Amino acid sequence: MSDSQGRMGNRNVSRRGLFRGLLASGKQTIEQAAVPATPPLQRPLPRPPQALAEPQFLLLCNGCGKCTEACPVGILRIEQDKVALSIEHAECDFCGACTQACESGALDISLQGDTGLRPVILPQCLGRMDDLCRMCEIGCPRTAIFFNQQNQPSVDTEKCDGCGKCKLVCYHGDIRLSLKLHDS
Repeated sequence: MSDSQGRMGNRNVSRRGLFRGLLASGKQTIEQAAVPATPPLQRPLPRPPQALAEPQFLLLCNGCGKCTEACPVGILRIEQDKVALSIEHAECDFCGACTQACESGALDISLQGDTGLRPVILPQCLGRMDDLCRMCEIGCPRTAIFFNQQNQPSVDTEKCDGCGKCKLVCYHGDIRLSLKLHDS
């Protein structure tokens, strides 16, 4: 008995059987990849920083308003019977008051704070023309906004947590906040 036959034991596998076995698992993987994944539900409105993914949030949030009452800067409101975030006059400092006040479980203290908003710097931004205005870069607590050598602003969306401070410190109004495409 050869060494390779000894390792295989009493199992005899034909070449056809070997290839069939190898190709079957590959075919299954290809078939699974061909089934389109259901994209996560898009948030219609910005939510508080520790909101669950949108499907769970919609199931659990009962619109009671306790989180809005607890928010020390008044940036939460009830819209369409659910809590929504409005960063127009104050940024979110992720104090956790809304999450602590939530009794429905729609806000979870174990989640990292992220409003889901990301800055979009408009073409008329004065920082693009010279280096005299860098208020958004200076004001960003996460250093998610920076200007390159050609005075073009960039946003590191992985660092950004959507607090909104950049929008508020831009005294020219050249930053708007938009929702990320999907929950992550």
